Amino acid sequence: MNKTELSKIMATAQSCTQAQAKTQVASILAVIQQALMEGEKVYIPSFGTFELRYFLPKQGRHPQTGAIIEIAGANQPSFKPAPALKMLVNS
Repeated sequence: MNKTELSKIMATAQSCTQAQAKTQVASILAVIQQALMEGEKVYIPSFGTFELRYFLPKQGRHPQTGAIIEIAGANQPSFKPAPALKMLVNS
Protein backbone atom coordinates (compact mmCIF):
# COMPACT_ATOMS: atom_id res chain seq x y z
CA MET A 1 0.00 0.00 0.00
CA ASN A 2 1.31 3.44 -0.86
CA LYS A 3 0.30 6.93 0.24
CA THR A 4 -2.34 7.33 -2.50
CA GLU A 5 -3.98 3.99 -1.69
CA LEU A 6 -3.96 4.88 2.01
CA SER A 7 -5.67 8.20 1.21
CA LYS A 8 -8.36 6.41 -0.81
CA ILE A 9 -9.09 3.96 2.02
CA MET A 10 -9.17 6.76 4.60
CA ALA A 11 -11.53 8.81 2.42
CA THR A 12 -13.92 5.88 2.17
CA ALA A 13 -13.75 5.10 5.90
CA GLN A 14 -14.26 8.72 6.96
CA SER A 15 -16.82 9.66 4.27
CA CYS A 16 -14.69 12.57 3.07
CA THR A 17 -13.04 13.49 -0.20
CA GLN A 18 -9.79 11.92 -1.28
CA ALA A 19 -8.15 15.36 -1.25
CA GLN A 20 -9.11 15.85 2.40
CA ALA A 21 -7.81 12.40 3.30
CA LYS A 22 -4.56 13.08 1.43
CA THR A 23 -4.12 16.28 3.45
CA GLN A 24 -4.72 14.37 6.69
CA VAL A 25 -2.15 11.70 5.78
CA ALA A 26 0.39 14.39 4.87
CA SER A 27 -0.26 16.18 8.17
CA ILE A 28 0.23 13.02 10.22
CA LEU A 29 3.48 12.21 8.44
CA ALA A 30 4.74 15.79 8.83
CA VAL A 31 4.08 15.73 12.59
CA ILE A 32 5.94 12.42 12.96
CA GLN A 33 8.87 13.73 10.89
CA GLN A 34 9.05 16.96 12.91
CA ALA A 35 8.99 15.08 16.22
CA LEU A 36 11.80 12.78 15.07
CA MET A 37 13.86 15.77 13.87
CA GLU A 38 13.50 17.22 17.38
CA GLY A 39 14.64 13.94 18.94
CA GLU A 40 11.25 12.96 20.34
CA LYS A 41 9.61 9.53 20.36
CA VAL A 42 6.17 9.17 18.81
CA TYR A 43 4.11 6.54 20.62
CA ILE A 44 0.79 5.45 19.13
CA PRO A 45 -1.00 2.99 21.47
CA SER A 46 -1.83 -0.40 19.93
CA PHE A 47 0.33 0.49 16.91
CA GLY A 48 3.92 1.20 17.92
CA THR A 49 6.70 3.70 18.52
CA PHE A 50 8.69 5.78 16.05
CA GLU A 51 12.08 6.80 17.44
CA LEU A 52 15.65 7.63 16.54
CA ARG A 53 18.43 5.13 17.08
CA TYR A 54 22.05 6.24 17.13
CA PHE A 55 24.58 4.03 15.41
CA LEU A 56 28.15 4.45 16.65
CA PRO A 57 30.98 5.38 14.30
CA LYS A 58 32.87 2.39 12.94
CA GLN A 59 35.56 1.35 10.51
CA GLY A 60 34.78 -0.19 7.17
CA ARG A 61 36.58 -1.08 3.97
CA HIS A 62 36.32 0.57 0.56
CA PRO A 63 35.07 -2.24 -1.71
CA GLN A 64 37.32 -1.38 -4.67
CA THR A 65 40.58 -0.47 -2.96
CA GLY A 66 40.27 -2.36 0.32
CA ALA A 67 41.40 0.77 2.20
CA ILE A 68 40.09 1.23 5.72
CA ILE A 69 37.64 4.12 6.00
CA GLU A 70 35.83 5.72 8.90
CA ILE A 71 32.03 5.52 8.83
CA ALA A 72 30.50 8.35 10.82
CA GLY A 73 27.91 7.72 13.52
CA ALA A 74 24.37 8.65 12.60
CA ASN A 75 20.80 8.76 13.81
CA GLN A 76 18.41 6.45 11.98
CA PRO A 77 14.63 6.54 12.32
CA SER A 78 13.15 3.23 13.44
CA PHE A 79 9.76 1.74 14.22
CA LYS A 80 9.03 -0.69 17.02
CA PRO A 81 5.60 -2.34 16.71
CA ALA A 82 3.39 -2.59 19.79
CA PRO A 83 2.62 -6.07 21.17
CA ALA A 84 -1.03 -5.67 20.11
CA LEU A 85 0.03 -5.06 16.49
CA LYS A 86 2.39 -8.05 16.57
CA MET A 87 -0.39 -10.30 17.83
CA LEU A 88 -2.82 -9.00 15.21
CA VAL A 89 -0.36 -9.59 12.36
CA ASN A 90 0.61 -13.06 13.57
CA SER A 91 -2.92 -14.33 14.17
